[in-house]
Amino acid sequence: MRRGRVAAGLRHAVLGAWVLVVLFPVFWMVLTSFKDAGDWVSWPTRWAPFVDFEPTLLNYRQIFYIGGTTQSGELRREAAEQAYVIWKGMADSVVIVTIASVASLLLGSALAYAISRFRTGGRNYPYTILTIRMLPPIVVAIPMLIYYTSIPELFANLGGARVEFFDTYSGLILLYIATTLPYVIWMMLAFIDEVPRELEHAARLMGAGRLSTIGKVVFPLVASGMTVTLLFVFILNWSEFLLALTLSQPKVLTLPVLLNKFQSAVEGRLYGPQAAIGTVVTIPVVILGFLIQKHLVKGFSFGMIRR
Repeated sequence: MRRGRVAAGLRHAVLGAWVLVVLFPVFWMVLTSFKDAGDWVSWPTRWAPFVDFEPTLLNYRQIFYIGGTTQSGELRREAAEQAYVIWKGMADSVVIVTIASVASLLLGSALAYAISRFRTGGRNYPYTILTIRMLPPIVVAIPMLIYYTSIPELFANLGGARVEFFDTYSGLILLYIATTLPYVIWMMLAFIDEVPRELEHAARLMGAGRLSTIGKVVFPLVASGMTVTLLFVFILNWSEFLLALTLSQPKVLTLPVLLNKFQSAVEGRLYGPQAAIGTVVTIPVVILGFLIQKHLVKGFSFGMIRR
């Protein structure tokens, strides 16, 4: 029993140390968001609020332009412009990520059902789909940039309407759907495979059609799995940087790209406002995770349905 307690203590110590390592960047980001400009890169590092430094909300006031930031008209005007940019970045990210995540979930769930029940594409088809996502994003970004910029001329030469995909909502939404679809198919395939086929046969014998059976029997049983998949895809799209940087701006600006660009002509890179933006960006994902915590527990167990 003593050996068991020692082993359990060591496991808890290792896990505790790992949690500290994982959460330290989050702690540092939140701490920096409450520091003044002189404390961002100070040495020795100032760790304790109200002891080593006096916390301030100046960074949050600056990114949202609450009452201005300084007495300087130039900085005040710059802060107002940056505040407009962050509100626009939040709106762009919410619209693009929400539409792309929901569309990817619905399309991927339908494809996963077809693979699970009808073996669409053969036995190795799921692995073929997954290999698409193994490519580095830069391999996709450059060809898509060339493709998106050449589409308007292509349609114009064919006599059709002018279609724009570069620096537009539709361009990023379509690309986000394509890049997250393999994950949705693989995750939903695991959940749908656990639904007994006998339930569908019984529904069909009682007169239900195929679509009615899917909507009233299959999808309600995998609702937790769909919730987990949606959250996973939402986080992927919410934090995506390279594709958004390559295929958008200045008309469309997502929050990860905004974080990279947030700087002042007078003060250089604004680590405090960047940390404040990072904290604001993290809050919706954390709140969403707590709200659907019950579904996450069921979904991550991969065993909500037993034959």
